[in-house]
Amino acid sequence: MAVFVVLSLLIQNIWRYLHWVYVATPRRGGRRLWWWPFKEFIDMVTRSAWTALAVRRVVPANRPPGDWFHR
Repeated sequence: MAVFVVLSLLIQNIWRYLHWVYVATPRRGGRRLWWWPFKEFIDMVTRSAWTALAVRRVVPANRPPGDWFHR
């Protein structure tokens, strides 16, 4: 249980750091924070993880798919 709490705090701090450094606009008197919700950040991380870990299968051009091809 404590691992999930630590992981959650770590992810939230990374999000806040990225938001402050790359999304916020520097200006005199402080930075202007743009609207970038944590839910959208988590969705971006999830999509990139699924894309990076996705199984890529190639269907040969001149043959029908065999038994190994399942969707």
